[in-house]
Amino acid sequence: SIVATMLITALSLARERELGTFEQLLVTPLRPTEILIGKTVPGLVVGFVEANLILIVAVAWFGVPFVGQLALMHLALLLFLLSAIGIGLAISAVAQTQQQAILGVFLFLAPAIVLSGFATPIANMPQWCQWLTLINPIRYMLVLSRGLFLRDLAFADAWPELWPMTVIGLVTMAFATWL
Repeated sequence: SIVATMLITALSLARERELGTFEQLLVTPLRPTEILIGKTVPGLVVGFVEANLILIVAVAWFGVPFVGQLALMHLALLLFLLSAIGIGLAISAVAQTQQQAILGVFLFLAPAIVLSGFATPIANMPQWCQWLTLINPIRYMLVLSRGLFLRDLAFADAWPELWPMTVIGLVTMAFATWL
């Protein structure tokens, strides 16, 4: 769901900048935060629908047990999607064209997936790679989803994974607004 979410948000600003409609948007009475909310909501909706569909298919079709709290999973999804949207908007704010935005998303995603701990444990990575994983929201969502699917992860145990995604989301959204 991160790919679709980041692409939707990254392409939205880049497309408007290419078409010249972003300048028209800036002269409206909307404040930058209101514009940011308008660019965030579609990605958030698509990400939530896609993630919930994946959750339903995993449990119903593949029989993967989900023993955690659904509310905690949705909180984790919200923070994860907001951090992904923030990164997508920051990429879009830097990109001048849609092609640059697409390339920027994939230049972020390729190393982010490799550095998430999905295929290689983070503890087995070189120290400098381990430091890079700290700014990767995929890392935290993997830990949360494993904990919620396979064991009943409590909020207190989830908090060390939730707050970094919150910080990543706030910093990238603020950066995108500033740009």
